Amino acid sequence: MDGPAARRERIAALVAARGSARVADLAAELGTAPVTVRRDVEALAAAGRLHRRHGVVSAARPDTPALGRVVAVGEPTSYLGVILRSADAAVAAHGGRYVLEVARDQATAAAAVRRALQAPDLAGILYAPRWRSAEDVASDPVAAVCPPQVPLVVVERFAPRGSALAERDAVRSDHATGVHLALSHLRAHGHRRIVGFCRDDSPSARTVRGCFRDALRSLGLPVLSEPLLSSDGSDAGGTGRAPDPAEAVRRTQATAVFVHSDADALTLVPQLAGAGLRVPDDVSLVAYDDVVAGLGDVRLTAVAPPKREVGRAAVELLAWRKATPDAPYRHLEIAPHLVERHSVRPIERSRTIDRS
Repeated sequence: MDGPAARRERIAALVAARGSARVADLAAELGTAPVTVRRDVEALAAAGRLHRRHGVVSAARPDTPALGRVVAVGEPTSYLGVILRSADAAVAAHGGRYVLEVARDQATAAAAVRRALQAPDLAGILYAPRWRSAEDVASDPVAAVCPPQVPLVVVERFAPRGSALAERDAVRSDHATGVHLALSHLRAHGHRRIVGFCRDDSPSARTVRGCFRDALRSLGLPVLSEPLLSSDGSDAGGTGRAPDPAEAVRRTQATAVFVHSDADALTLVPQLAGAGLRVPDDVSLVAYDDVVAGLGDVRLTAVAPPKREVGRAAVELLAWRKATPDAPYRHLEIAPHLVERHSVRPIERSRTIDRS
């Protein structure tokens, strides 16, 4: 490296090519002390060439007006947290300020929106609701609290048609495509008898459950049963206990299982093994979500929802809405992708077991 000026040009070029980067990663790549890179980043930010926030550097957009304050309202669960964190860097790239308001119910969400409306530099609101029932959707007060002229993007949810929030911009993962990817992968390996274990504790979970049977039918696969509740111990049917996975596999004569979430899938693997059903030797498994799927003793094939892409797209949608306030609202879906690992085996190689 020729000197500070050349190093700063290299930093600016790397960030411009990638959109954003961590300061620690830049330091490692350049072989430079992190404190030196931080000073370079500060100099570039002062010159308006970069934006820096919480150790992440984003490319400046000199042709785009600064976005202002963006307030994200939602509960930062392990799933939504990834989406909300990715939005931070996207706001910084627009020269805006990102603020997270933690809201675990509708009352706190409405209060957070009211507070956000007091900010003179408010650019808009990203709202990630945790609707637990149809009644929650119908009674959600956020649409009434937030005036129509204030940009609001519903994140990782589509509100039902006819509801007030349905007429706001929205972006979410295309879970129907994600479930179809999982079952198509199993069918390509010869599996036709597939049983599902799915959660029922969030809008995304209920969407995945609902897509499971539709995907089976669209692929010409038999519907062995409704998706069973996964191993978190809840039971929507009111029995107070989750179904026994090995009994369900044997009863349905399934050769493969589809599990949401991936944390539940990791729990399911030793439960099946304890009953003499090894993954993937005796039964194949595809998980939905890819937060911890690759960390178990058996590395699980998993569908990865585009959580980071959803966060970035939500900010882009909000910026677009601010620039074009009179345009028709938009509902965007982003497709997941499949990460292949070691939990699926072709049916012809699976060991024949007693499923009686």
